[in-house]
Amino acid sequence: MLASMTPGPPLSIVVNNYNYARYLSAALESVLTQLGEQDEIIVVDDGSTDDSAEVLSRYADNPHMTVILQPNQGQFAAVLNGLAAARGELCVLLDSDDCLLPGYLSRLRTISRARPQEDFFFSAAEPGGDSVSAAEMTRATLARMALPEGPTGASRWGTWAAGEFLGTPTSGLALRESLVATILLMREQLDDRLACPTWAVRVFRMNAASHTVSRLSADGIIVRASSLLGARKYCIRTPGFFYRIHGSNAFAGLGTLARLYLRFKRGKQVVHMVGAAMDIPSRPSVRQVLLEAGERSAPLRVRRRITLWLNYSRALLCAADAIPIRVTALVQLPWRLFRQSEA
Repeated sequence: MLASMTPGPPLSIVVNNYNYARYLSAALESVLTQLGEQDEIIVVDDGSTDDSAEVLSRYADNPHMTVILQPNQGQFAAVLNGLAAARGELCVLLDSDDCLLPGYLSRLRTISRARPQEDFFFSAAEPGGDSVSAAEMTRATLARMALPEGPTGASRWGTWAAGEFLGTPTSGLALRESLVATILLMREQLDDRLACPTWAVRVFRMNAASHTVSRLSADGIIVRASSLLGARKYCIRTPGFFYRIHGSNAFAGLGTLARLYLRFKRGKQVVHMVGAAMDIPSRPSVRQVLLEAGERSAPLRVRRRITLWLNYSRALLCAADAIPIRVTALVQLPWRLFRQSEA
């Protein structure tokens, strides 16, 4: 049964799946209960070898659902192929081991309709799963990254300088069709293979065979690529999805230093790829950095505010202007970044 929805843009919910038959039905049902008449679900199965095909066959008669079966290519390729098939004005991403929480799609419609100037929306998560301790650790990590409800501003130069990740895991992301089209235009340049050196695997005690070590995550690429493209983002503080933490969440199970290293490594690789694909200037001007900093929303935690200040300080130090101009801008930076939160 289709839900009665607040009028808004047609949605395309893109679900990527690989060997998650045990969770897939719950993920799809969480979407179907919120679906509007003009919405669609696109499920991309990435060469599963479990019972995923049998689960998907139960939905064969659903006119709102399209199933794409592909040989195993990885999560990022599955997400891109789903986005390429999408027809909605707003594309909502969902990993098949997660679930949308009740009311999320209605809330997303309302916000996206009211905020036409934003083209990227990300929602808070509700972590859970078999391991209470792992879920609580993830909850604490996400809480440290928390932002206030509302627009975050653009984040191109914060991402350029330090690989900033301004978003949430895949299942909390939604992109307007214009932003999706731009990302798809450069898909040939967006390689998800991660070159992780042997010394790092050894020092940080990572499993060299893990996809976490060998591949960039879909959310890591999409979130950072959107920032580098100048996307204006909006943070939704109400949790929009159940983020299932289990044995296959390789990144969540890594140590703190390993996660920090991989974030840095992934960020720099995405910056290089997107910069080459879209001809982004090699160095910003001081004016560009200060203008962007003045529109950023301040993180709720002091530690993250310091990180934000360090990111933009680095961008200013690497700017194309003369040294005296950069030094003067460094003095102005804290006021630019935090004046809104103090008002």
